[in-house]
Amino acid sequence: MGGALQKLTIGTYENSDYQKRIDNKAFTAFINPTGYSVTYKTELEPGQALGTAKADLKYVASPSTDLQLEFLFDGTGVTETYSGNKLINKIKGKAFEKTSVKDQVDAFYKATGQVAGPIHKPYNVILNWGDFEFKGVLAEFTVEYKMFDNKGQPLRAIGKAKFSESISPKLEAAEKKNNSPDLTHKRTVQDGDTLPLMTERIYGDSKYYLEVAKANGLVNFRQLKPGSTLYFPPLKKS
Repeated sequence: MGGALQKLTIGTYENSDYQKRIDNKAFTAFINPTGYSVTYKTELEPGQALGTAKADLKYVASPSTDLQLEFLFDGTGVTETYSGNKLINKIKGKAFEKTSVKDQVDAFYKATGQVAGPIHKPYNVILNWGDFEFKGVLAEFTVEYKMFDNKGQPLRAIGKAKFSESISPKLEAAEKKNNSPDLTHKRTVQDGDTLPLMTERIYGDSKYYLEVAKANGLVNFRQLKPGSTLYFPPLKKS
């Protein structure tokens, strides 16, 4: 399989309806995580009838999903791949070599956890990696520094981040209808999105991407601009 390496991106938004994107705070991972874990939870009503051996637990609610990722922040400029540690990907380019661990960690935290003055809280974020998408807020962030130069400056660090799902009631109601081809859908393009991929998410089939391109007046549908809005009209499936 070929193609350009898809980087994990974190888009920043003012609140949980994810309508107003703050582009100058967005974050792109210098080195992709080795993977991620998603925790789904179910809240059940405790209790058991007297004289019974088994409990008949009652469903109460589905609490927010948690996402956990582990990042490598590397400022040595000589990151190499080697067997046994998929966390480290080979990165080339002067832009990477000139970016310190401190600057990388600061950029991540400014996008995810630092209180933003205009809104008096951290940003809501959308994480995208391939076809994976997660909307939420940073719940925890731990940085473990691993290597230092002779001046005591960090050269490598491991960042462990936990995000909790957070969407507005209005957005939740809208997302329940995401798979209906009988409704018009509006989507914001994220880094790494392609028209066939977005069409697959909406209609369950990527073959309608040419109809979506026509509906949006797209001449070059292969180069979507992150942050732009696309409309997915009702389609009659064939």
